[in-house]
Amino acid sequence: MQIEFIPANTAEPAAKYIAEHILDQLGQNRSVFWLLSGGSCIAVAVSAAKLLAGKNLSGLTVSLIDERYGLVGHPDSNWFQLKTAGLELPGAILHPVLLGESNEATAEAFEAFLMHEFANTDYHLGLLGFGPDGHTSGILPHSPAVTASGLVSSYDGGGYQRITVTQSALSKLNEAVVNAIGKTKWPVLDRFETELSVAQQPAQALKSVAKVTIFTDRPLT
Repeated sequence: MQIEFIPANTAEPAAKYIAEHILDQLGQNRSVFWLLSGGSCIAVAVSAAKLLAGKNLSGLTVSLIDERYGLVGHPDSNWFQLKTAGLELPGAILHPVLLGESNEATAEAFEAFLMHEFANTDYHLGLLGFGPDGHTSGILPHSPAVTASGLVSSYDGGGYQRITVTQSALSKLNEAVVNAIGKTKWPVLDRFETELSVAQQPAQALKSVAKVTIFTDRPLT
């Protein structure tokens, strides 16, 4: 595992980093599977997509790290919020999680999709954030997602049903890019650098990824 901290106080450095890495992989005729998060990562994803505009993206497949179950296009949907913010990637394959099916069928379809993409693409890149409680993706502390088997967990996260990748899925990433800007994320980073269980701090699951690149405005010592 390799962890690198890069100073940043806006979305732009992470967006540029992601766009450059995707284009580098595509330029080597390697297919790319890019998984996106919502929340604070939306600005990063949209900015990166703008930097990719006009490029040949035929080898790029894009989906989500986690989603909030509901009707297609419901306002709390991460995919809806990304699209509303301006996410456009002409030439790439964009695969939403919500397809108008039941929660169970949606989770099963997402798992099958992830299995296929991890097996049939060359470079797997995740864009994630940290919550103040230490969660990442849709894995909340002490939630069923912490111990779930397989690549996907679906559970009641309070307020809505979460459908999220698991630590097993995260471990299949070649690299995780983390947007950790803002003073509320600094204590999370402090704890991330200690040895905690995934149940205590789900962000610890990222330590199973080969490379983790964290963009943060926390003072680096």
